[in-house]
Amino acid sequence: MKSDVLFIHPGDQKKTYQDLSKEYTAVATPAWTLLLASYIRNKGYAAAIYDVNISGWDEGTAKELMSRYNPELIVIMVYGHNPSASTQTMPSAGSIARELKKCNKDVPISMGGTHPSALPEMTLREEDIDFVIQGEGAYTVEGLINYIKGRGDIETVKGLWFRNNNSVLFTLPAPIFANLDEVFEDYAWDLLPDINRYRAHNMHCFQDFEKSKSHDFSDVRSPYVAMNTSLGCPYACHYCCINSVFGKAGIRYWSLERVASWIDTLVNKYKVKNIRFDDELFILSPGRVERFCDLMIERKYNLNIWVYGRVDTITGSMLKKLKKAGVNWICLGIESGNEKVRNAVNKNIKRDVKNAVEMIQAHDIYVLGNYMFGLPEDDMNTMEDTLLLAMDLNCEFANFYSVMAYPGSKLYEWAVRHEGYLPESWKGFSQLGYETQPLPTRYVSAKEVLRFRDHAFFTYYTSSEYLDMIAEKFGEKVKNHIAKMINVKMKRRIVEDTQ
Repeated sequence: MKSDVLFIHPGDQKKTYQDLSKEYTAVATPAWTLLLASYIRNKGYAAAIYDVNISGWDEGTAKELMSRYNPELIVIMVYGHNPSASTQTMPSAGSIARELKKCNKDVPISMGGTHPSALPEMTLREEDIDFVIQGEGAYTVEGLINYIKGRGDIETVKGLWFRNNNSVLFTLPAPIFANLDEVFEDYAWDLLPDINRYRAHNMHCFQDFEKSKSHDFSDVRSPYVAMNTSLGCPYACHYCCINSVFGKAGIRYWSLERVASWIDTLVNKYKVKNIRFDDELFILSPGRVERFCDLMIERKYNLNIWVYGRVDTITGSMLKKLKKAGVNWICLGIESGNEKVRNAVNKNIKRDVKNAVEMIQAHDIYVLGNYMFGLPEDDMNTMEDTLLLAMDLNCEFANFYSVMAYPGSKLYEWAVRHEGYLPESWKGFSQLGYETQPLPTRYVSAKEVLRFRDHAFFTYYTSSEYLDMIAEKFGEKVKNHIAKMINVKMKRRIVEDTQ
């Protein structure tokens, strides 16, 4: 099966999430890889996708892929479930590249994604690869395969980093596409190994657990798709790295007609019900959100959708339609319970958080609250404020993050100037991994931040107020599932080293 371009989606669920990977975490479709593969195929090239998170990787995989696809170019896309997950995927991506080179050093390997776009020269020098793709990648991959086939000069391939003897060179930035419909027309769903092997995050399907007949609820969590309806974010929070791919803050949309056609295919051809929109802010433009809802309501699909919004972008007028359209979960970036701490990283919330959460829940939509411990102005008291806010809001689910200085973010620019602020390897950027090493604050050490984060997680999910609410809303299966989840032991190197 000859392929001009073999796209590889790297990952290591076990190392990234430890024992939580067995039952609790999502296995998401690789959205960016699917878009690029579709683009290249539409240009007349043969494309293939190998998803390590589904098909695995062992000592024989590299040789098997070279034999099966005989690729002229390999593209390793370093993306994750969200922008911050790219850096934690670098150990897997680097290992894959090394094994492929050992197998056949003559096949050129390129690496793209959030982390390589943020640190292109470092990535090219550190990894056993030939090229780094900086930016969105479509024009760059097209130009690169043309160059490899002898149809152009390497200097004309925009968005490309490459070596010339001992020098590292960059061509020119690739253009940012104004019309997404014209460039990324579709997702190459058919190139996935089996869409039924992808599963939603556990909480995404809490409302369906009572109907499940599976011990891990996989029968209601699959099939599952993560996809985008927009690219970028107009905000510039200091801890976020999303715009390192796009070069600046901003947001661009696919037409809603195009998005609706994708969902038609997912429902009618692939029987997909569970969808997560990975847009950094799906709920931003009220008119666009309501028009999307109208398109879904008229189709009468029984969807289970998860979207992201800000506390101050939610309006009461849209919530009724969102629920009717199948939006059951809204994720809010609450981040901190202390206004000074939030404002110091340019996260300005101009609305009462509790009011917004209660308004969403009043429309029978569940809230996933995101909280962060270890922002630069955090101390033990402000982190306690954040935990108390989380307990008071009592959202149906909560993510507790320790702050990382991700490459491409303002925090990375700050942290790189301080010795010991960054992990020694990219493995340390994994939120739930053994090697996790968060950013210290001006007042609290990295070890204390991580300890507090794990304490907050345990405190929240063992709270009687939370568990009683969960049982009332979702039933005993979900309550027992939470109790089982909280007993999964997370090993932490920087905590264990000092005990």
